[in-house]
Amino acid sequence: MISRTPLIISIAFSVALLALIGIQAFWITNDFNAKEDLFAEKVNDVLNVTSSKLERLDTTRGYKRTRVSRSAVVINTPFVNNQIQQGNFVRMITNQSVDSNGTQFSRITSKDYAFDSLIKNMKDDPSAFNFINQIKAQKKQLQTSSNDVFSKYPSGNDFFKDEYLFESYNNYKQKVDTVLLDSILKNEFKRNGIKAKYNYYLTSLYPGSSHHSNLAQAENMEDSVGVVYKINLSPSNRFIDPEYLIVHFPTQERDVFKSMLGSLILSLLVILILIFSFYYILASNLRHKKLSQIKNDFISNMTHEFKTPISTIALASEMLSDSSINQTPDKQTRFLRMIRDENKRLSVLVESILQTSILDKGEFKLKKTEIDVHDIINTAISNTQLLIAQKNGKIVTDLSATKHELLADKVHLTNIVFNLIDNAIKYTREIPEINIKTFNTAEGLMIEIKDNGIGISKENQRKIFDKFYRVPTGNVHNVKGFGLGLSYVLAVILKHGGTISVDSELGKGSTFKLHLPFDN
Repeated sequence: MISRTPLIISIAFSVALLALIGIQAFWITNDFNAKEDLFAEKVNDVLNVTSSKLERLDTTRGYKRTRVSRSAVVINTPFVNNQIQQGNFVRMITNQSVDSNGTQFSRITSKDYAFDSLIKNMKDDPSAFNFINQIKAQKKQLQTSSNDVFSKYPSGNDFFKDEYLFESYNNYKQKVDTVLLDSILKNEFKRNGIKAKYNYYLTSLYPGSSHHSNLAQAENMEDSVGVVYKINLSPSNRFIDPEYLIVHFPTQERDVFKSMLGSLILSLLVILILIFSFYYILASNLRHKKLSQIKNDFISNMTHEFKTPISTIALASEMLSDSSINQTPDKQTRFLRMIRDENKRLSVLVESILQTSILDKGEFKLKKTEIDVHDIINTAISNTQLLIAQKNGKIVTDLSATKHELLADKVHLTNIVFNLIDNAIKYTREIPEINIKTFNTAEGLMIEIKDNGIGISKENQRKIFDKFYRVPTGNVHNVKGFGLGLSYVLAVILKHGGTISVDSELGKGSTFKLHLPFDN
């Protein structure tokens, strides 16, 4: 159950992380859609304000109480067959003007009557009061007959063209103040905080009607890709074809995305931190699990390694102290030799562990002297001769290096050559055949130790120099050692400024290559 706990925690954390990423993606999508809707709402507000201002300013033109038109209204006119008859009538002349606030004033004259339409007290002007009564009397007749008059004309345009009245409405395109349109659009977009690039043009929504664009050709924008908004610039005038302002935002989605860039970066940063944290926690758990396994293997191997010499020493001591056994000088010498050898073996084991501790603490120091590498190799071969003889193996040397003297630590260099030869003997199932070769390079001396052992897989080759690591063989302890040998070899070689590499193939053996520079 305990071993399954990290797996369950990892799965739960993975699900939570995926859920969080999904929630973030959902939130970002909703936020993007909301910002697009807000953008569209602001643009529509701008277009409504633009249309309203254009209509109002088209009438006032910004002048202060300036006379703008003179119009004639026919009153008291008889209608025959739904047609206005020329005959007896009264003409009312209206002079219109507006002030700077856009308020319209009218001055009405008829025959001898003249008065202002904004007189507050009609009793103050009897003539005006009488004339107004005449107008009211004719109002009902005009309203009753107006529908009959306009029924002859399907559209207001036909009426105006037929009668040649209100000539200024014949070409509404010329009525749109394009300079004013540009100014209003820029100011309103700026006031609403819209900085996106936009294009626009005027059109009546039928082919070829596009005109006045802020592009070289309005038609090019009609086929462009992007979000398009439109508004009628003359919504209150029913006598002309609608004239639409079309505004196009070619990069709206990109601009909305840019407005979210800060929150997106923050969300992405949070997600990356969570992913990194999850990876770090998972890697740490795996590393701790691996270290725990290595620790257990080390304790098991160390127990096995120490148990054998301790048992041998204990047995030899008992034999020497047993008075019932006939103690001949030869037996005593043999038992004493066993105790001495096993004690030496224990010392070597303890020393290797201490050396590893020294390497970890950074207290590893070399005592460099001028040495002959070939002598070091021959000494190591001599120390392992008994081991190779037990397996009927052989060691073949090809010491071809012409320059084989360099500055190095004699003890440590002897130990690493011994460790490599010892490994070559231990990790073989056949008769050991070991080839040792030396040769010079431009920078130093190369030592190659080749064996016909069991070989090392590609996966394990990356780990064999790790401390305490041993190639997995299950719980079979037919090969002695702590897994400290190659980590020690690597540390000594690096301390000398050299390099070490391995070429190996399962079932065919391994070749270790050591390079020691002359100038180290």
